[in-house]
Amino acid sequence: MVKIQEQAWIMEHEKLARQTYRLMLQSPEIAAAARAGQFAMVRLGDGLDPLLRRPFSFHRIFPKQGIIEILYRIVGRGTGKLSRIQVGDSLDVMGPLGNAFRLPSCDSSLVVLVAGGIGIAPFFALMQDLVGRPDASLHLFYGARSGDELLPPQLFDGLRVTVHRSTDDGSLGYCGRVTDLFQEFMGSALPRPDAVYSCGPLAMQYHVARWALNQGVDAQLSLESLMACGVGACLGCALPAIGADDPATDHYLHVCKDGPIFSPGSIQWQKIQMHRALPQTFLYN
Repeated sequence: MVKIQEQAWIMEHEKLARQTYRLMLQSPEIAAAARAGQFAMVRLGDGLDPLLRRPFSFHRIFPKQGIIEILYRIVGRGTGKLSRIQVGDSLDVMGPLGNAFRLPSCDSSLVVLVAGGIGIAPFFALMQDLVGRPDASLHLFYGARSGDELLPPQLFDGLRVTVHRSTDDGSLGYCGRVTDLFQEFMGSALPRPDAVYSCGPLAMQYHVARWALNQGVDAQLSLESLMACGVGACLGCALPAIGADDPATDHYLHVCKDGPIFSPGSIQWQKIQMHRALPQTFLYN
């Protein structure tokens, strides 16, 4: 896959929720090649601070207009600096990187998306692709710590998606984890889905993966990890994986090069320390 590096001009920059911003970039070459689920590496300054690029998934893609969008949450110095970027400034962007979501083979599919926090970011590009299937039924399970961290409801207008919201503190929607809400619906209100897509913390992904494997449902997980290069050179985003020849042999996949989209059965979840993975996000640091 060809990796493109270009200077992208900022067209819009707005705050959508607490500590959460959407950035619209004029990036015609990358926009023409980008697919839902892929990501870009963005340099946040001309100097050495921050030294490394930051990875961001494509939030929305408009290839005809030459526009890409990223959705990010301020969690550290890098994203704090990004939040101060102004319209008319430019960013050095490299992409598209990684693999993309596979769309369901049947136009009349029941499709379920599970998003934890800023894991909602890549699903807007995916929903853009799915909205052209009028016979598809699309349900989004979207959770955050509190209601002020959830994106405004009007942003989902026109996407023909039923949104089920949850918050850890009960301030909006279902009180509890989004995986609990998802499993309650799967056990009662909804039939077996044709496809499940998930993005969020690794601990959340583990629960979705376990459910999908038990139910025999096709699932695609957009996994998060800290990254330094985005192209498989630094090997910093390794995850323990199932070896193709011998499942018992230590084997590793890299989120940037082999992902970020993985199947539930490709990862050795029991070897991941979930409590350490919770605060990490490969998209926003």
